[in-house]
Amino acid sequence: MVVLVGGLAILIGSADMLVRGAAQLARVMGLSAFAIGVTVVAFGTSAPELFASIGAALQGVPDLAVGNVVGSNIANILLILGVGSIMIPISVQRRVRYIELPIMLAISTGAAMLMFDHAITRVEGVILTLGLIAYVLFIVKSHRVEIEHEGDEVVTHPKSMHTDILMILGGIVGLGLGAKGLVWGASELAIMIGVPAGVVGTTIVAFGTSLPELAATVRAAMTKEADMAVGNIVGSNIFNLLSVLGITALVHPLTMPADMSVHIWAMLGVSVFLVALVLIGPKLGRLIGVLFVAAYFAYVLASFFGPNLLG
Repeated sequence: MVVLVGGLAILIGSADMLVRGAAQLARVMGLSAFAIGVTVVAFGTSAPELFASIGAALQGVPDLAVGNVVGSNIANILLILGVGSIMIPISVQRRVRYIELPIMLAISTGAAMLMFDHAITRVEGVILTLGLIAYVLFIVKSHRVEIEHEGDEVVTHPKSMHTDILMILGGIVGLGLGAKGLVWGASELAIMIGVPAGVVGTTIVAFGTSLPELAATVRAAMTKEADMAVGNIVGSNIFNLLSVLGITALVHPLTMPADMSVHIWAMLGVSVFLVALVLIGPKLGRLIGVLFVAAYFAYVLASFFGPNLLG
């Protein structure tokens, strides 16, 4: 348990370093707030999932790797977006409702179809990774904005570029170390409490690796940056499926137990519900936030006790 908590702490701290360094570079490139949220911040906050999943696959616990991704996407929508909506009602822009969220749903559906045979091969990993590259290029092209005071940026940025790069590299190294401790601790916990590693992945590990998304969303809500908050969730879910599953499958083909299908359907269900909800009404109010958070805790309880109740 101590190793698991220590691994989580290193993951979260390293992800913060990565996000801070990368976000500054992205702003100089002229990306909008939503684009930064959906790419740089989303990738940075998804980095714990990526390194934890790669570590799990390499250490022979592939169902923990897949469970981490699926559970994180569920937590992002129900818990993270729910907490953000409770803090301050979130208005979802028209473009996000009709373009970005449907893209997230389409990618979630496609990834789920790949997982329903309980395996992700290297070829499927290539497909997911190519999808990631295409998505990033689409976002950068469609959300690029002109930089005001460009001359000032040219003067000030080179002085900080080395610091930004060092923060990015330090964050990546820390993520690797934290992931190793997290996976080992989670595997030991699964054995100790007698539940499948996949359940630990979809709940405890997924919650832990989603803490950076929670922190980023809370910060965005406090500063009334609704675009950044929603962009972080949308981008993180897409990055989890395309980069985390894709890159992990390239490193080591993934397999999963048959009972993981229940969690995959749950991920699809909450994704469909979110898209339908914002198409009906563009604002996520506090009541919706409370319902989301309650639904998440119901999901966690069902994950741990559902099989026993049914059996």
